[in-house]
Amino acid sequence: LPPAERGDVDRVTAAARAVLGLRAFDEVFEKGTSLSPAEAERRARAALPQSADRTDQPGRADATGRPGQAA
Repeated sequence: LPPAERGDVDRVTAAARAVLGLRAFDEVFEKGTSLSPAEAERRARAALPQSADRTDQPGRADATGRPGQAA
């Protein structure tokens, strides 16, 4: 993880722990670490509102960092 992103990750992690509670957070975190990157991405996209997944627009990068393709 690049040092520049550490603060963001720490903030998001703290917020998730606060919402879920320590035990539930630890359980879902453990489950998440067993997923392949592709499966984690699929699940994350499935949880987003349809309008939030906009990698099909030109100039937008997908989770791999590759630019999206025009629809």
